[in-house]
Amino acid sequence: MYGRIRRVFRVESSMEDEYLFSRRETGNNALQGEGVPVILRAIRRAGKNNRSHVFALMVVCCALNFSSIFATVPEAAATSSALLEQGRKLLEAGKLAEAELVLDRAEKLAPSDPVILTLDAKVKGRLGEYSTAVALLKRVIRLTPQSAQAHVDLAIALADSGDLNSALAETATAISIAPDLAIAHLNRARILSDMKQDREAGDEFAFAAQLAPVNPDCYFYWSLAERAQGNFTKENELLRKVVKLQPGNVKAHIMLANNLLYQNRTAEGVAELRIVLAIDPNSTQAIYKLSRALHTTDPEESTRLRGEFDRLKAQNSVVDQAKALANEAFHSFTVQDWRESVRLFSEALETCGDCEIESTLHRDLGLTLCRDGQIERGAEELRKALALNPEDRDAAKALEAIRALKTK
Repeated sequence: MYGRIRRVFRVESSMEDEYLFSRRETGNNALQGEGVPVILRAIRRAGKNNRSHVFALMVVCCALNFSSIFATVPEAAATSSALLEQGRKLLEAGKLAEAELVLDRAEKLAPSDPVILTLDAKVKGRLGEYSTAVALLKRVIRLTPQSAQAHVDLAIALADSGDLNSALAETATAISIAPDLAIAHLNRARILSDMKQDREAGDEFAFAAQLAPVNPDCYFYWSLAERAQGNFTKENELLRKVVKLQPGNVKAHIMLANNLLYQNRTAEGVAELRIVLAIDPNSTQAIYKLSRALHTTDPEESTRLRGEFDRLKAQNSVVDQAKALANEAFHSFTVQDWRESVRLFSEALETCGDCEIESTLHRDLGLTLCRDGQIERGAEELRKALALNPEDRDAAKALEAIRALKTK
């Protein structure tokens, strides 16, 4: 069992950038209704904002060999069904890294259970392990070749891995088995849209919406395709359906505001941006865009909003200070000065507050505390890291080792 201190920090991009959406990063709510598994997606956390541009301040890795901390202990006996239920609960709680560990154990105990394989694939897909997710779902297909949902799940994983042709073929198979399965038509539409087959994509989006008229995903992803083709009137119509079904969908409101402002419908666009700020008062995108939109009609408020935007941007200086301290902490770690490393990581956390690298700092501090023999304190920091970033495999593995130690 091991953990790594991975020093890759993130910064927020300028909010002057327009929204950029791709098939795998436009996370709307999962497909609702029909009682089927959600669409598999890989959504990477980037600080507080999934659109932040990533740069490596310092990319250094150092393995922490936990064999020097924990004795190897046998795993407590558990049934595959118990592990499946545990994995399901972890997934529902958003604890992806922990869910992956549990489901991997369940899969070893029951390698032919399609439910376990599917759930494990879903977790791995969301963690970005596309090839492994595809391999697991192909095993599910061999076990249940007439399951339309299994073919849809495989199609999504294939699309996430970049194999659009194979993904399209899987959606065709799913539709041949279950012609009225809305999720199959929706994902086929998205794949066709990615392949620039716009007319066919539009037909599939329309059919999916007909089958699931109260599912906001149908209209959300359809609107992206219409925008890409420059069909702003249709995009507007679809986005209005999304925000009616999901009043709290910030992405949809901002996209609708962009649509209205592009068409010089400024008053309506301003109203949408105010709705966004009512939902999320710290939305830097909405603040910046509203400041621009009010530049002529209300220069006083425009100036106030620009000041608020600048204030939020200035918080990056705090992040820079935390990064500098973290780099010093990492240097102390490399020379095995554990106490100094702990001190510097703790100071970096105090400086950071709830900044974008908070989860990384908790994880690195936790691993360093464990290396220093302070297991309980280390475990507490690792739990904090996982609460902030449920995809942190190193924190999850370290906690697994600590739990094993306690059951010895």
